Amino acid sequence: MRVVDFSTHLSGPMASHLLAETGVDVIKIEHPVIGDGNRGMSPKINGIGDFHVGLNSGVRSLAASTHSANWPRLLEACAKWADAIIVGSRPSDARRRGLDFATLSAYNDRLVYTAISGYGLRGPWQEFPAHGQNVDAWAGQVPVVESDGRLVTGSGWRSAGTTLAGVFAALGTLAAVQKRDEVGAPQFVHVSLWQSAMWWKWRDINDLANLGHQWPDYRDLGPRYSIYKTADGRPLLVCPLEEKFWNRFADLIGLEPDELQRGTWNKANSGMDYGYDGEYELIAAKLLTRPRDAWAADLERLEIPFASVLDVAEAMNSDHASANDLLRTTTVNGQTARVVASPVQMHLDVDGNVTTPLGDLSSPPEIGEQSAEILKEIGLDFGPDEIRN
Repeated sequence: MRVVDFSTHLSGPMASHLLAETGVDVIKIEHPVIGDGNRGMSPKINGIGDFHVGLNSGVRSLAASTHSANWPRLLEACAKWADAIIVGSRPSDARRRGLDFATLSAYNDRLVYTAISGYGLRGPWQEFPAHGQNVDAWAGQVPVVESDGRLVTGSGWRSAGTTLAGVFAALGTLAAVQKRDEVGAPQFVHVSLWQSAMWWKWRDINDLANLGHQWPDYRDLGPRYSIYKTADGRPLLVCPLEEKFWNRFADLIGLEPDELQRGTWNKANSGMDYGYDGEYELIAAKLLTRPRDAWAADLERLEIPFASVLDVAEAMNSDHASANDLLRTTTVNGQTARVVASPVQMHLDVDGNVTTPLGDLSSPPEIGEQSAEILKEIGLDFGPDEIRN
């Protein structure tokens, strides 16, 4: 499968990176001077912007200017060569640059065209510039707190719409290729950052639309789905919601007969809604008597749902992360760098054994690094310098 990516910054490159990790041949069309906008962003990994390293490792780069006299010829050649084209811009900008569906599908009647917009193709916001956090703000996603007299986003918050739009664009592209093969006609796929951010709140939206209130916060789900402090001060999440788990848990922590509150279980066999007076305090006192790892060992042995609450660094450096190939390696400025691997694993058999080692991702390309070979490959007879200006 062959994809040409005309997008910049985050969502489109996220889509093409995920596709590249599944074996898709991705050509990235970049501005001849600044690239796709990610290259100079901080922080930097071995001198290169972390977004460029994380999203453009594994793809090839062709540098081209929209002002070049050869730009229309490039668009036609790319459309004829590709199975799919990814465009990330406002609809009016795409039309201005000749990157609209009507123009490109006229060159290839089997083309999949994936458009990533900020706010969609309809509605009063459709032409708003999209810039990461502002999309999430329009989607009710941004947690606002006051700090030193300023309004700021909550600590650790990350934009949802920009990343999710890339994930959905990759999914939509693959589905459209399948449909294209079935019906033999070009396909139009559209994903917006705003609707992706809205989707991330699917639980809240579904409950608001039907019940008039948002889905509850995790901290409000009751003492049987709560985080507790252990003897060494480390947090432990315990989730003995179902009757069989609660009975095991009650026995494990040593609840006395007069302390047991086993309850009447609902049809789902879940006790999430139970909020017996004093139950949180009772469990908290029991869990304070032993360190977290001791509790974890027993909870694992008894198959009671739980989690040691880790920070990102602990999770990233865990033996489990290593066993599941969380990180892949690439080379950046002659030095090894690590990037998060796609969760889609196609290198394992049904038993989890590695059948094809992942290997290294190719280095994030220099601007236009593969221009000459790409131009020849897509059937154009001019050189890299003739498309840069």
